[in-house]
This record gives sequence, C-alpha cells and structure tokens, in this order.
Amino acid sequence: MQRSPLTRRHALAAIGATAAGAVIMSGCRSQGSATVEAGDAATLAYRLVAAYPTGIPYVAAGSQVRLPFQLAGADGQIIDDLPDPFEVRIWRDNQPVGDAVAARPQSDGISTYLTLLTQFDAAVDYELRAEFDGVPLLATVRVARPQMVATPPVGAVMPSTATATNDATLDVDPICTLSPECPWHAVSLDAALGSGSPVALIIGSNVYCLDDRCGPSLRSFVAVAGEFPTVTAIHAEPFRNPKVGDFPDDTGETEVTKRLGVEWEPATFFVDRSGIIAARADGIVGSDELRSLFAQIA
Repeated sequence: MQRSPLTRRHALAAIGATAAGAVIMSGCRSQGSATVEAGDAATLAYRLVAAYPTGIPYVAAGSQVRLPFQLAGADGQIIDDLPDPFEVRIWRDNQPVGDAVAARPQSDGISTYLTLLTQFDAAVDYELRAEFDGVPLLATVRVARPQMVATPPVGAVMPSTATATNDATLDVDPICTLSPECPWHAVSLDAALGSGSPVALIIGSNVYCLDDRCGPSLRSFVAVAGEFPTVTAIHAEPFRNPKVGDFPDDTGETEVTKRLGVEWEPATFFVDRSGIIAARADGIVGSDELRSLFAQIA
C-alpha cells in the first residue's frame, strides 16, 4: 500500500494547524457571494474548522468515515451553542447526493464539536453545504481511492501486531506517557485479537497532543474503558521514546503505528469479536461519544 509522501512529523503538524483554525467551511454576512476565500478571515462571520487530518489522503471512497469539526466565530472562539442536529448536505458535480446528514454536537466537558458520519462512494471532490445563523457555509472534501489511504477503514479486518505491555515493552520507554500510568498495557493487540474479545485501541501520547481538541481524548478513553469490562482496552504510544520538546521523526514510530499506517494522533479503533473494525474515532472525541462506541462492540 502506498504511503503518503508526508512524514508523520508533517502530518501531525498539519492536523494541529487545521484544528487550530484552518477554514474548511466559511461564510460571510455580506449580501454578495456566500463563499469567501479561506485567507480572508476578517470577513468571516463563522468558520467551521476540521479536527481531522486534511494534509494527507484520509477519506477513502466506499467506506464509512467520521469527520469531526468545530465551529468558530470571527474572533476564533469555539461556539458551544449549536443546533442538534446540525444539518449538512453533500453535493457532487453541483447536484445534491441524498438527504441531509445530521452532524451531532458533542461536548461533555471539552470544546463542543460536530461529528459527521457518512460514506463517499467515489474518489472525487465533494462539497459540504450547511447553514448557521442564516450564514451559508461551503466546504470541499477530497475523497481518495482506497489504495491511497494507508490506515484500514471501518469494515476492514484489523491488522494484528504486537503492542508494548508491562511484560514486553518492545523498547518503548515509557510505555505510557500518562501520570500515573494507565492500566491498559496488560495485553498486546495481537493477543487480544487472537482471544476473540472485542478490542478498543487508542494510539496517542500525553506529550505531543495537549490542546483542548486532542489532549483530553487519551484521558477520556482511559476513564471510559473501565466501564466496559467485556472489551479489551489497549493504549499504545505512537513513538518509542517520547520526550517533551523532542519531536521524533518517522524512525521513532512504534510498530503498531507503522503497521496501521497511522499518521496522526490520537487514533482510536473499535474492533468487534470477529476482528472487524466496527468504528474509528480520530482526532477530537469526548466521553459520551466514546461510551457509545464502546457499547457498539461490547
């Protein structure tokens, strides 16, 4: 499978920059065109920003995808009071595709975000059209051929590989960047998949992903996992030797990071008893959404 020419260093930087304010949907209050140039921030009433990787082939045609967004005002502040559902319409070749899709607002103690669950059937550019407070919003989503997307999608067999455990660290030090260390390092991913247990795996670090978009995800996973004893929960670090202020290059990736083609963090996989990926939650994800995803495979 062809990997993106971007290094993991660049991909992680890209998702961070996107979550911090890159415009993917924009709208202005003027009576002219409903769309504005992404760089013309001064004219924007609202900005819908991506909280998922946009600088690499990420959205694969033919598979379910979860796309998280946040809505920001002209001052860059995240807007928490959003309609539920937040309706988004998908267009292709200037024609609507199906009915409106409901993007559900999520918060539970973190910055409010929207999750759009959908499937794009062709490897072409699609438009997302929405409206907030009377302002039209427009975005383009670039959908890639499946072979161009490195990470296995929902519906695929979960690749089996070892992850660092308390008994076999695989030269990962530390095996957990949380303090105190989380309890989800007792079982390796390959052993869990071989047992027939449903598995929830998060690849994430408490060193490099600390803002309010991705920072809480690892701690939320650790807390919620304890509510589902029938699911084998696993935490894996993305790098072998994470250190504050020292961002590793691709040679420092853990084996599971390379095996799953993960080029961002956090990345969370929910695998059913038959070894099929039932759901994924990349980027921002809150406790309530995590509970529903755990319940899906429990």
